[in-house]
Order: sequence, then structure tokens, then C-alpha cells
Amino acid sequence: MVIVQSEAPTFRLIARHNDSLSRRGRRVFLGSIAVVSLGIALGWATRGAWYVVPFAVVEMVVLFGALWLLERHAGDFEAISITGDRVLMERRESGRTSRHEFHRSWAQLVVRRVGPGQRYDLALRSHGKEVRFGSFLTDEQRLEVAATLRKRLKND
Repeated sequence: MVIVQSEAPTFRLIARHNDSLSRRGRRVFLGSIAVVSLGIALGWATRGAWYVVPFAVVEMVVLFGALWLLERHAGDFEAISITGDRVLMERRESGRTSRHEFHRSWAQLVVRRVGPGQRYDLALRSHGKEVRFGSFLTDEQRLEVAATLRKRLKND
């Protein structure tokens, strides 16, 4: 999801994952699946098929791990702010935040095709320092953001 906020002279673009389940929603989902799965497994165990229970437990452990990873990355985002001659890039991933600041006149937008699928890659470069961004965006969104940033990086 891309949120663009633009007011003169400040421009801010924020990209983040589409987090369709809240923390509470993930817990309710895990609890309901655990009750159903373990209930069925225990039902089979009472009929002599006890070997179903370890598989149900492993299933719940794997599901818990997947939901834990989703929770860990729920607050991840990338943001680019342009205020006057300052370009600030912020990135939060797995609870760690990094910030990179560029001078607007020296910042260059880099768009290149990479990887086996030839997807687009975006970066800002200045004085030998290059910072990639756009990992939460689709290729179409990256191209749209690149066009917007090209206009915004030019000194008006």
C-alpha cells in the first residue's frame, strides 16, 4: 500500500505491507484453528489413532511460527520525505529503524532491472552512497514512485 502526502514545500511517501489481520485477529485465528485441529486429533486419538496428535501439534507449531513472523514484520515501512533541500529516507524492518539523509541537489534516482524476473529496483544515490527502497511495492508502483520522485527531486 502506498500513501502519498504532499504539501508545499514538504513531500512524504510511505510504503508498508498490507496487514489485513490485527494482532488480536491473528490470535483469534490461531486459537480457533488450534481448537478445531487439536479437537479432531484428540477425537481420533480416543478411537486408537493416537499418532494423529503429534502431527496436529507440529501443524500448530508451524502455524504459530508463520503468524509470529507476520507479527514481527507488521510495523515495517519505508518512507521518503523531501523538505526544502533535504531528502530523508527512513526504513523500519523487524523493529530496527535506519535513516539516510541526502542533499536534494545531489540526490540521484536510480532505476534498474535486476534478478531473474527482471523486476525494477529503486535507489537514491549521492556521493558514493546508494540506498535501495521500494521493497514493499509492486513493479508498477515502483515505476509510478520513480516518476513522482524524479519530478520532486528537481529543484522547483
